Amino acid sequence: MKKHCVLFVMLCLAAMMLLTACTQKFPGYKESPKGLYYKFYSQNPSAVQPKLTDYMRLQMACYLNDSLYYDFRESGNAVFTQLRESFFAGDLEEGYAMMHVGDSASFMVKADSIALRYYGQDPVAVGLKPEDYFRYEVKLLEIQTAEQLKEEADKAMLQIKAQSERDLAEYLEANQITDHTASGLYYTKLLTTKGKAPQNGQTTQVKYETRFLDGSLLGSSDDLGGLYDVVMGQHKVLKGLEEGIGMMRVGEKMRFVLPYFLAYGDMAYGNVPAYSNLVFDVELVNVIDKPKQVDMQ
Repeated sequence: MKKHCVLFVMLCLAAMMLLTACTQKFPGYKESPKGLYYKFYSQNPSAVQPKLTDYMRLQMACYLNDSLYYDFRESGNAVFTQLRESFFAGDLEEGYAMMHVGDSASFMVKADSIALRYYGQDPVAVGLKPEDYFRYEVKLLEIQTAEQLKEEADKAMLQIKAQSERDLAEYLEANQITDHTASGLYYTKLLTTKGKAPQNGQTTQVKYETRFLDGSLLGSSDDLGGLYDVVMGQHKVLKGLEEGIGMMRVGEKMRFVLPYFLAYGDMAYGNVPAYSNLVFDVELVNVIDKPKQVDMQ
């Protein structure tokens, strides 16, 4: 009788296992209460887990139907992202929050929801079907709090600022430029005339080239049709450039060295990095009087 009972229990267990295997959506994966399918390859429960607003450095690859979608598994191409509130039930944020530093895992996430909620894309328009899932292969390499990241960024910016100041001093010494205004604008007269000096409200027309201290060209008035108009006193151009043009007379050519604080300051602008010192070679071509106001009365 006991043998029959044991055999019956074993058959029942086998049937249950077979049924589970047949009905499980992704064999080998577990399903969270919110619908995330996950599988851990390695876990380190004693290591740190990310909290909301923490930043994570990840090695990650994404597959769609076993076709590689993107691959950031090389350390130099690691993904750097912040842990955010969930975009939808069973999303990547839930997966990230389950991990510890050093963990490796795989997550199956609804592809159409990723497209819509993460990237604002129409799933159908990008070729995704309702049954599609993205498979993310993820390794959590490092966690930084927002405070730690800001501290590192501030430290890095101070180093960039100090290097900018050293570079400026070396450039001025190498080019024997000593003349400067109270604001810190350095200048050299390349051609002197007795032409008309601009006044506030007048439009100056200039030709210019601007370069970084290493001599690489940043831009010129040729990019803007040959002449560049600056209305004096409106402060719509770089502070150092407007100050420099105000020192000139029609026909003169001058070189201005703008320390970063008279250029774009501590912010990057286009292809100009933060704390960039700039050199302007300027020719004042013309000064146009302020147009007269028409009395309509």
